[in-house]
Amino acid sequence: MAQSLAGIGGQPGETGNAGDNGSDAAVAAMEASFDRAIAKAAQVTEKRMEGGSALDAARTRLSN
Repeated sequence: MAQSLAGIGGQPGETGNAGDNGSDAAVAAMEASFDRAIAKAAQVTEKRMEGGSALDAARTRLSN
């Protein structure tokens, strides 16, 4: 009546165990998603800075 303990602690499903390629691919996909989000946030910040500078210049012209 021996039981196998090999499956204890493993995660079922597509990700598999921590060392399987499935979880490595999932982590790589998440990293790529975060990298895209960071790049997009940087673009948005840059556009806001440009727009803010133009708005400040227009306000200065109107007040003079």
